[in-house]
Amino acid sequence: MAQTVQQIEEHIDRTREELGSNLHELGRRVDAATDWREHFRAKPGLFMGAAFVGGLALAGMLRRSRSPRRDTNSGMAAFAANVATPGDQALDVWTAVKSAAVGLASARLVEYVEQLLPGFNQHYRRAEQRASGWRENDPSSAPDFR
Repeated sequence: MAQTVQQIEEHIDRTREELGSNLHELGRRVDAATDWREHFRAKPGLFMGAAFVGGLALAGMLRRSRSPRRDTNSGMAAFAANVATPGDQALDVWTAVKSAAVGLASARLVEYVEQLLPGFNQHYRRAEQRASGWRENDPSSAPDFR
């Protein structure tokens, strides 16, 4: 019986050491994955593009906060209200670019987290389906917390 207890204690000690080294390795990988400096060194163009898109977004938000000048000529104002200006067209294009960039960034983030945490994508899709069901105000899709 004493030998069995000693074997169990040795097994527990080995398992504890393995878990400790696994936790250390996991911590090292998380540190490496979240170090923005390393990502910048690897892909500086991506960061410069993100900074450019962020600057454009900020400029677009600041531009919208100003009130547009009003034309005192009512005939010209009525005509201008029915014609899309180059600024309106540019804003439409910019809105589409922002939507595409956010969609692409979201997809890349999910792929990246899936690499760090295998199985994440499956759980993410389930959560996404639940959230879309709740948004549609479908009582049958609401969670049952009984």
